[in-house]
Amino acid sequence: MKLSTNAAALVWSDGPQTETPCTGRSELFFPKASQEPDAPSKAERRAIEVCAGCPARDWCLERDLVESSTADRIIGVRGGLREADRRALHRQRYGKRPAKRAGVTW
Repeated sequence: MKLSTNAAALVWSDGPQTETPCTGRSELFFPKASQEPDAPSKAERRAIEVCAGCPARDWCLERDLVESSTADRIIGVRGGLREADRRALHRQRYGKRPAKRAGVTW
């Protein structure tokens, strides 16, 4: 199965078993983010529409949330959500990592 560049880096499980609508369209999923917190940009809306009927949507979203070490590493549209929404979901799920203090190693 061939995945888009957007999803290819996520394959460490079986992943989706069917062709996905994003295949070959990775540029669509990295639009300029909207400056409005509650309103996606036109480009973000286009990417979200592609995700809407995708059989791998939940898998893609879950992989993105699990593999993003911090909410700040989340970019683009994935799993039908724009980055602002996924960052909020990531913070809700995992909280915010405390600031690194001098002399403290994690």
